[in-house]
Amino acid sequence: MRQSTTCRCIQSRRPPTRLPRSHFSFLSRCATLAVTISYLTELTYTCAFTMPSSHFNFASTKFISTIHKLSSNEITGEPITSRSQLDKLTVKELKALMIEQGIPSRPGNKLKKDVVDCIWDYYQNVGVDDVFEDAAVEDEASDSKSTAAVASASTRRKPAEMPPLGDMADETNGEPYKLTAKDHIVLDVLERYPPLHDAIIAGCTAAEMTTNNVVAIESVTKKNIEQCNLAALQYNVPSGLAEADMRQIYHPMLKNATQSDLDIIFVGTASCTPGMTRGVSCTALRLNWRSKKVYTDGNDIRSERGAMGTWLFDCGEATQLSIQKTANVKPGKISKIFITHCHGTFRYDLKHFSALDYDAIQEITGLLCLMGTDRDSNDPPIDIYGPEGLRMWLRVAIRYSVSRVVPPYRVHELMDVPMAPEWEQGHRRNGRFFFQWKKEGGGHKWGTKGLAGEDPISWISRAPMVNLEPSRDFGEISGGQDIYPIYDHPLSSDEAPVWEVIGDGDVTVTAAPMSHGVPCVGYVVHEADSPGRLQPENVLPVIERNHEALKESGVKNPMKIMAMVKDLPIGGSFTFPDGTVIRQEDVVEPPREGRKIVICGDTADCRALERLAQRADVLIHEATNTYLNGVDKDGNIKMVTRDAKIHGHSTPLMAGEFAKKIKAKKLVMNHFSARYKGDQALDSLTIMTRMERQAMKASGLGEDAVACAWDFMLLPVSRR
Repeated sequence: MRQSTTCRCIQSRRPPTRLPRSHFSFLSRCATLAVTISYLTELTYTCAFTMPSSHFNFASTKFISTIHKLSSNEITGEPITSRSQLDKLTVKELKALMIEQGIPSRPGNKLKKDVVDCIWDYYQNVGVDDVFEDAAVEDEASDSKSTAAVASASTRRKPAEMPPLGDMADETNGEPYKLTAKDHIVLDVLERYPPLHDAIIAGCTAAEMTTNNVVAIESVTKKNIEQCNLAALQYNVPSGLAEADMRQIYHPMLKNATQSDLDIIFVGTASCTPGMTRGVSCTALRLNWRSKKVYTDGNDIRSERGAMGTWLFDCGEATQLSIQKTANVKPGKISKIFITHCHGTFRYDLKHFSALDYDAIQEITGLLCLMGTDRDSNDPPIDIYGPEGLRMWLRVAIRYSVSRVVPPYRVHELMDVPMAPEWEQGHRRNGRFFFQWKKEGGGHKWGTKGLAGEDPISWISRAPMVNLEPSRDFGEISGGQDIYPIYDHPLSSDEAPVWEVIGDGDVTVTAAPMSHGVPCVGYVVHEADSPGRLQPENVLPVIERNHEALKESGVKNPMKIMAMVKDLPIGGSFTFPDGTVIRQEDVVEPPREGRKIVICGDTADCRALERLAQRADVLIHEATNTYLNGVDKDGNIKMVTRDAKIHGHSTPLMAGEFAKKIKAKKLVMNHFSARYKGDQALDSLTIMTRMERQAMKASGLGEDAVACAWDFMLLPVSRR
């Protein structure tokens, strides 16, 4: 019976009987009667052959309803007088508007931006008011009157000029243009980065010389941003690396930064693969300690704080190339390398650096080769830290590639790194672990055997079976340690284990397991507390008064007494020849608490670090993905957060929430998805600013304490 209905429709050359004729009566009275009827008639005949009559009736009614909304002004709410009103419409509504107004389509109109450009350019040439004047025709008007209105409108249309800059008042009701949320962020970004603002102004000036659609302006303000058309503007994007990057000068976190003996350099900030604007995650920590002197019993004893050098945390793909782009990280100064996990990019990237073999298995070998060409033979060995299995894996990679220029190194393995309780192995038992929502958020027991006990086919389980001894000919020396977890550590959180990676000297390093698809740890670098500053104004007068008496007692240089007083133990005192007693607490300020830096690695949950990371000076937390309204077409923040956790990653909101839990002073996010560019273009900086604001809202920190890192960003960590 469906076939007979279709045939009847074709033979009679009219719509199916179920389609209300009132819709066609309405269309006949529209300002663009001919275009709409032609399109709908073609749609009718095309759909009739392939669609059931009931479906066709619904589709036709749906289409005509959209046209009716546009003509009766239900979608826009008011005549379209600005480009922003078009931006608020969906693609379907924009295409329906083109049909209703008879706007010719352009080739290649695939993106919403292209459709908006087409409509807006048409309005500029025809006149916005004239386009919408015919939409006020009442439904009761006759077909003849509607046809006459179309002819009358075509004779009234005149070319429209760009509205003048000013208060952006609506021509119909006198209301000023209301800035969108995107407008506010764009203005904030341009105000934050003057070089970018100057580049935009130069682009507008250049565009004015070649087109009449752009007006030269002296600055982008609330009054004229509507007419700047920044999305289509071509301008010279500011460039520069490290200190030459404008963000290094103008970002609120770095604007008032001062030089320090401890700083962080973000060598790479991408999550998966290197791109044109970001390298894969690699963070360098420079410990530029200065030597100091200690005086005891009048004897000058020189004591140097150990030359700590540069420590690398993870070495993503192409890190070797990135290091050679900046003078802030010198290969010969790298003394320690910390690996958070061996998964995808980090496992392969460490091996990809070899000049002998560009396959992924050569990453860390090449980095060591680069370091070996810039080190002296008597330099101390390079210490490499990472989860169990790293030692044999690196030994095989170097031996296989016959890399004989690697410097002396030793590997310290963090043993028995467990998977977080919410990650369970799939039913195929093939080494893949999956996130389980029923165990999210902690409260479940962490494993004690590590991946070696849970997955017998993993590399970690098989590595001890490989019969390959270390060889100094290939760089590896003795001294590598097996570091076992401590489950009853006083700073353990959620009953998770803690590894004391480096436990003595000026800096301690601890680690705790992260929630990720493979064994992964986060590191906490904690500087030892520094002695308080001596108050010389309280000691110098006493020394001068007893100067001769001190010399007579055998003190060759009485001024060295100041150092002796400073190094007194808490509660200690020094008695001068005239009987004056100076107590340590009276002339020495309280000890200064050491700085703390937390580097999380890849994670969907950092709860195991919570107590270790309390009051961190800098929290480096990944923020792989997020949801940005207007940028992401589908989904919402809950869906994106769910997807991030399933893949073992985080969002800016998650990073901000953890920063709030540990009372971090600063939050720096890294490990961004490839869709977030790291250059200095307006679109890129706008997106990064929005991500920073998400983290600011979750953490309660100010704009000077939250940043989305870019490659070669240099962050000094000042003393407390």
